[in-house]
Amino acid sequence: MKSNPVPAVIAVVDDDESVRSATASLLRSCGWNVRIYASGNDLLSEIDQGDICLVIADVQMPVMDGFALLAKLSVLAKAIPVVFITAYATPDMVDKIVHSGAAGFFPKPLDDVRFLARVTDIVNI
Repeated sequence: MKSNPVPAVIAVVDDDESVRSATASLLRSCGWNVRIYASGNDLLSEIDQGDICLVIADVQMPVMDGFALLAKLSVLAKAIPVVFITAYATPDMVDKIVHSGAAGFFPKPLDDVRFLARVTDIVNI
């Protein structure tokens, strides 16, 4: 008997509870399974479950910023794409994000239509 595959999950990592909740609600409204995390360390403590297909992460967080989280995720056997969100989209920050290997980035507040289109593209790969 075949077992059902584990449904894919999108992880939202942001130290700001209101952004975390709003982003998760937006994604859930499109039918995706979402888990929320207040920090990169919280996500990494559960990442070996193998069901996360995409990480949406704030760039600027205490203890572990989005770039450090991306670096840790990139060494996993199955690299998980990361989309950054940031309230500080300065030219230097955008350049750093573009060269980081992230699957995309969006300034806060999110442009819901563009954001959801990019998430859909990544999840459907």
